[in-house]
Amino acid sequence: MEPFSVANFAEVTSTNDQVKKALKAHANEGYVCRAAKQTGGYGRQGRYWTSPEGGLYQSVLLRPKCELAKLPTLGFVMALAIRAALVRLAARSENAVLVKWPNDLMVGDKKIAGISMEATAGGVCIGMGVNVFRPANADSLLSDSKYRPAFFADMAVGHTDMGSIAFGSGYSFSNQAEAIAAVGDAILSSFAQCYPVWLENGFDPFVKEYESCSYLQGKRVRMQLLNGDVIVEGTVVGIDRATACLLVDDGTQVRPVNSGEAHIL
Repeated sequence: MEPFSVANFAEVTSTNDQVKKALKAHANEGYVCRAAKQTGGYGRQGRYWTSPEGGLYQSVLLRPKCELAKLPTLGFVMALAIRAALVRLAARSENAVLVKWPNDLMVGDKKIAGISMEATAGGVCIGMGVNVFRPANADSLLSDSKYRPAFFADMAVGHTDMGSIAFGSGYSFSNQAEAIAAVGDAILSSFAQCYPVWLENGFDPFVKEYESCSYLQGKRVRMQLLNGDVIVEGTVVGIDRATACLLVDDGTQVRPVNSGEAHIL
């Protein structure tokens, strides 16, 4: 793919909206919109996404040449790329950050990041929000998630003798904006390694990695639609090549679930 081209903004309504406009304007693959703050950010299924300063908000424009049935799996590859970048920057163990089907990343039982994906105008917009530094109004982040927020700074950041911000991996920055940009750049670098593999082979090469860092693996859950209808209850045993969550129900039958929300029982 072409190198990423990052456009930085102090404030936008939504980085997703900016990328969708770029798609309609025939922008090249690799365009990235990154903002310090969003006034109308949204995540999966259009849910409002609180976006105060201190977080990373960026959306990526992609034009993958592949069959439509393969597209939904791309967001799961981005989740793995985000996880790999955060673990590497924080210099933490592999299980410090886990992926939660279908579109969240967790530190312990707290949510550190979320992903959205939309196909439009012959391309794809993948948006992400990562809690990097704790904002002054951190309690506002509880309004759009059933999970309390986790912050990358709590697991990775210290300060040098000169007062600069230091990540566990050894990188240091003079201010929060530089550190947040470094998180965004690390995610893009991680994704750039995964994307060609996905284009060539689909999600198959990522199945085992996903299962090894799955927050839901081995947990008993209830899968529900947005309207509250229950799809199935069972124990999560994995994910398939189409990124369906695999559950063993009470009758010991493996049930693939392609949509809905997982509620831990």
